Amino acid sequence: MIRNLLFDWSGTLVDDLPGVVGAVNGMLRAAGAAEMTREEFKGRFRLPYTEFFAEVLPGLAVERLQELYLEHFTHAHADIEILPHAREFLQFAAATGRRLVVLSSAPLPHVMAQAEALGVRDAFEVLRCGVIDKRTEIHTLLAELDMAAAETAFIGDMRHDIDAGHAAGVVTIATCTGYESAETLMTAAPDMLVPDLSRLPALLGTLTGSDGAYPVSTVGALILNSKEEMLLIRTHKWSHRWGIPGGKIKRGESCEAALVREIAEETALALQNIEFVMVQDCIEPVEFQRSAHFLLLNYIARCAEAEPQVVLNEEAQAFQWLPLAEALQMDLNIPTRILLDECLRKGLLGGVTKEVPKPQTPPGTSALSDPKTRLKTPHLMLPPDEIRISALRLTTHIGVPEAERAEAQVLVADVTLRIRRRFEAMNDDITATIDYAAVAARLQALAAERPRRLIETLAAEMAACVLEEFQAIGMTLELRKRILPDTDHVAVRLVRGE
Repeated sequence: MIRNLLFDWSGTLVDDLPGVVGAVNGMLRAAGAAEMTREEFKGRFRLPYTEFFAEVLPGLAVERLQELYLEHFTHAHADIEILPHAREFLQFAAATGRRLVVLSSAPLPHVMAQAEALGVRDAFEVLRCGVIDKRTEIHTLLAELDMAAAETAFIGDMRHDIDAGHAAGVVTIATCTGYESAETLMTAAPDMLVPDLSRLPALLGTLTGSDGAYPVSTVGALILNSKEEMLLIRTHKWSHRWGIPGGKIKRGESCEAALVREIAEETALALQNIEFVMVQDCIEPVEFQRSAHFLLLNYIARCAEAEPQVVLNEEAQAFQWLPLAEALQMDLNIPTRILLDECLRKGLLGGVTKEVPKPQTPPGTSALSDPKTRLKTPHLMLPPDEIRISALRLTTHIGVPEAERAEAQVLVADVTLRIRRRFEAMNDDITATIDYAAVAARLQALAAERPRRLIETLAAEMAACVLEEFQAIGMTLELRKRILPDTDHVAVRLVRGE
């Protein structure tokens, strides 16, 4: 049972990135160095921050760096926003009796002011801030607060947070809301990886033993033919991404017997040379069609037939036999990509061994292919990639009174489009993504088509239009109208699709 929660601050609980980038650029300007864009900063920044500044502002003592940062950081802490779902998760954690502590590199005056402005200061027992290296400080913190490592989790948005948690032997939880991407965070091998904090109450709450409370055990196989090609199938259950065939183990059935049965049912193939590869603990996978917790028992096997004939059942929509190089370029679901990585490490794919060159990992991090990190497979929950259209202006005639509808009004919409294909798989091909200019123009035309009484009606029509006419698997829409006195606006918000 997790009784203690340590939190990073920036990117985990609050969005302070604009202020941080502004402060760093102020420091660079003062030194006569080139400024960075937001994306360039995110790509280069790392913790401990002394390593980052040794590259961009070499030769400055830590004390001077801290002085310059405080000098250039905006003190308008009221502009700092709490991240979505963070407030609700803090309320949940406090209500369940857990101890909450902040362990952050951000300066204590900043964190204190921001926590006060956001109304969350009282949630935390301790604010341990201004920390240069969390990997050493976390030991001191746990000892001072008498927190058992086995009952503690550290939640953060950077590899340094995960490395610190590993150093102390606590549960490590990476969230994809901050400074580093999910793919980068995966290289640190967190125990859990979540899109945001909304997933954690279900994971940390006490299980009751009722239906659905326990993980579902499944088997699946990477199947090879005589040409050393591997079988990939595409199914709607995994957001139409490519993966391996498999299914649930029945009560009283051995794992290998379940594998043979499931493969026969899903592909009509017979297997031979079955070899166990790994277990993946897959909690709440975002790619899956519903909430789930799987124990994935992964195998590698060969077709018994010289000329295998694949016959798919209703669970899959397509299949391909592909050589390894092409398979690695496909839009794979995450568990399948992890399985391929492990098969490569073990030399199970056509004589390929772990000496095959792998992508380099930044210094101080551990790659997923490192056998030491395989002792703890991360719980991967990557969200779909998104395209956002902010503050889109829509001219329309809307309102309950007829007189209000007679006058043209301007509504403002924020549109988030969730797409099926990962950005990395688009290969810079414009046809592989969504034409956001076309989406914006279509929504503006839809709003102007006819008068409506309710903005709720227009919002629902906009969502239906986008999901029907464009390549979005889901969307979030907020539609704002200036109507009430003493308010900035009234808004409706909806979420549709996957």
